[in-house]
Amino acid sequence: MSFTTLLRPRKQVLSDEGIEGIIDVANVEDPRGRKLEARPQAFLDLTYPTADVRRVIQSLDERFSKPGSAPGLFLFEGLKGSGKSHLLLLAYHLFKNSKESQNWLTQHNLKCNLPSDAVVILTKFTDRPLISIWDFIYERLTGSYRGTNALQPGLEEMQSVLGSRRLVLILDELEQGIKIISDSAARHQNIAFLQMLSEWANRSDQITLFASIYSDQDEPGSTLKRVPAVRVQFAHAADRARVVAHRLFENYLEFDPESAGAVVDSYLNTWRRHLTAFNVDEYRNQMLQAYPFSPDLLELILKRVPLRGGFQNVRGALGFLANMVRLTHTMADLITPAHSSLQDRETLIRLGDLDPSGELVVRGKGNLEDLQKFALALAPDTAATVMLYTLTGVGNTIGATREDLIRSVMTPSADINEFERTLLAFTKYASNFHPSEDRFYFDLEENADSKVELQSLRFADAAVGELRKIWLDDVFREYNAVIFQDIEETKTKVEALEKDRLRYVLAPRRLKPEERHALYFGLTLRNQVILLEPRDSNFNLDAHPDLKKWASRKLAARQLVNLSEAKRKADYERIANGDHSEIVIAIKRAGLVYIRFDTYGASVSEDQVEEESLGNVSSAQDVKDFLLRQVYPAQLITEHLADHLAQFKSRTVKEVDHAYRSELGFPVPVMLNSVTRPIRDLCRESKLGIRHGSRGNFCGEDPGLTESELAMAIIDDPFPVGAPPPRTQPLEPRLQPPPPPDTRIMQPPVPPTTIAPIEDVPIVSQTTPGALRQAIAARLQNYREPRIVEARFTVYLDDQVGDLSALPAALRGSLSGAGQLSAEINITRTGDFSKADVEQMAERLPSLSRAEYSARLRVRLAEANGGANG
Repeated sequence: MSFTTLLRPRKQVLSDEGIEGIIDVANVEDPRGRKLEARPQAFLDLTYPTADVRRVIQSLDERFSKPGSAPGLFLFEGLKGSGKSHLLLLAYHLFKNSKESQNWLTQHNLKCNLPSDAVVILTKFTDRPLISIWDFIYERLTGSYRGTNALQPGLEEMQSVLGSRRLVLILDELEQGIKIISDSAARHQNIAFLQMLSEWANRSDQITLFASIYSDQDEPGSTLKRVPAVRVQFAHAADRARVVAHRLFENYLEFDPESAGAVVDSYLNTWRRHLTAFNVDEYRNQMLQAYPFSPDLLELILKRVPLRGGFQNVRGALGFLANMVRLTHTMADLITPAHSSLQDRETLIRLGDLDPSGELVVRGKGNLEDLQKFALALAPDTAATVMLYTLTGVGNTIGATREDLIRSVMTPSADINEFERTLLAFTKYASNFHPSEDRFYFDLEENADSKVELQSLRFADAAVGELRKIWLDDVFREYNAVIFQDIEETKTKVEALEKDRLRYVLAPRRLKPEERHALYFGLTLRNQVILLEPRDSNFNLDAHPDLKKWASRKLAARQLVNLSEAKRKADYERIANGDHSEIVIAIKRAGLVYIRFDTYGASVSEDQVEEESLGNVSSAQDVKDFLLRQVYPAQLITEHLADHLAQFKSRTVKEVDHAYRSELGFPVPVMLNSVTRPIRDLCRESKLGIRHGSRGNFCGEDPGLTESELAMAIIDDPFPVGAPPPRTQPLEPRLQPPPPPDTRIMQPPVPPTTIAPIEDVPIVSQTTPGALRQAIAARLQNYREPRIVEARFTVYLDDQVGDLSALPAALRGSLSGAGQLSAEINITRTGDFSKADVEQMAERLPSLSRAEYSARLRVRLAEANGGANG
């Protein structure tokens, strides 16, 4: 149903040109007679007899039919657009065009007998500025100006000029005429002249004065208000609505408001369901009086707009409403603020008159276009309503309340859920749309969060990738790790990682037993692959809605940082950092469990898997420390080796190390020396023997071998210290005994040479060079005058994780940033050194944090067959 079934819009309203929304008294002199103001019949047909109009007509009738009964000053006071000019022009036509006026008066049952010989002078001071008001009057009455007399004319002079004629003086924009007089004395003379005329008008009907002012607080209003007058202040709101309706609809005078009762009641019933405090009876009466407009719309256009100074173009508030009628006459049964469409060019132009910046309407339209992708049926209505309430508001009235929006947007066929969804979308995604405590409004200041939310929609597909990057780089902090994607791709990536250290697989969700089994199948050194899954069984990094939202927002904010001006960068940086932190916190909160294979069977059913909770651990280093401390301590591998010595006998240490790094179910070697260190310990405890082809055999002592030498050594059963190595090579041919000495030449016997014995002295690992020096001193104090012919120092670094810049340049080169370093440094010095010399050597070793320092000394004893003291 359309309101046109009850009210017929005038042809001019539906035309492309529309109606002239503002009455301009200057147009009365249009020489071609095309302007409405110059056509009395057309003007009077569009004039609704409001209470103010009736009062003015009654006062005029009494003034000339009952001398002395009515004042001669008619003072029209109101803001721009309130109807002052219309009423002045009506007075003009009543005096100047009696025939057309009488027909109009008869049509509306009005009576007004006016003199037909009156001289009517009408002027608009914004179009015809004057230095003195009397010069203009003199010109119209005498055909010439008064002259150069410096003082305003007095009463006798004016009576002489006027003679027996009657004068009707109609002055529009009077305040402006007085203000533009720059000379203070001349300005005060004009005010005094007006006061004289108004007082004369109250003593005689020979002169009648009509004037329009904005306020009686400014001159000349502050002076004229002291004179008895018929004052019109346009306070009848209902009349304003009727004037509008009469101007827009040709059958409004015959329209019965109750005929719109069914339409009004359908809206009221809809709004009543969604508004808690709503006086239906009171509002129903207002709707019937305003129909086909809502009371809210007329309040904004006819009351708030004038308070803000009115529309600035020539079409005015009435033209704005006429355009709304033209837009809606085929589809709407009630016109509300929601119909001030931001998608209509004409409406945008008119709203621009209310927008001081000229930018806000453009921004609002842009926000509406941004939300088109959501296919929100009520989005245009919501944007239009909030924009109109924003542009017409002042102070704490800027913007629309939720109640305002419901009365503007919710039709009987609308869905409240769609309304709520639309309002949420504007709040979340429209960057210039702002919610306050109780209102919604548009503002030039961008809502950074809303802009990021909208931009984040473009990054939805990239969110998962960003989440995986954050997990690896900022939470787990380990380059030798991959995040599970699918089985084959993950295995390919795992095989590409460095294999001389732990490799990590991070599962974004809990994996199925079949996936775990398939992941490990065929991997090289698979006991070095640490599978970690979320401790929270419901967690899924790739499908977590909040995480994906934060990741999308972070990417959007980072892009906006690069594209925005400096003053906005901080807001977007704040959002990006905040969402990044939320992601990190959520991932850490999900926790980790280590999937430990106690048995890896031929099929899934034969697997024995334990889920080892890692507590609050989240980074790779913390995982490694936890595994080393809680799951695979050094003693566990030592015990496991001791229990499986028979399995490893006659195998190289390298083969044993490879077995531990490959066999699922074995303790995992967390460190590079996780296997070699227990082997050294077991050798020192005489639980196994170490045989090296060129470096010797070791049992009951720490093998004096480097890590690379130890790797090639063979594990054997324990044997007594000093026992000969097994004969793995054929013995060399026995040498023939030397020939007997020639007894014919007797030589004096040569005394046997005394050779000082040499002893290997191992120094166990220490944590600092200073501690190694002390260990050397303690070990050598049992030897009398020892001389060291060879000192071999070993510095071993295992998985130094952190900022490479903290390490000496000799080890890292020019590399910096986060990284991981493992190294073994062997330094050997030969010569003839004292105990003090060797201690100084130890102290001068490079000082490295978390390194192990050991030494192996070859000590020549002080005398043959000597040894340790005592």
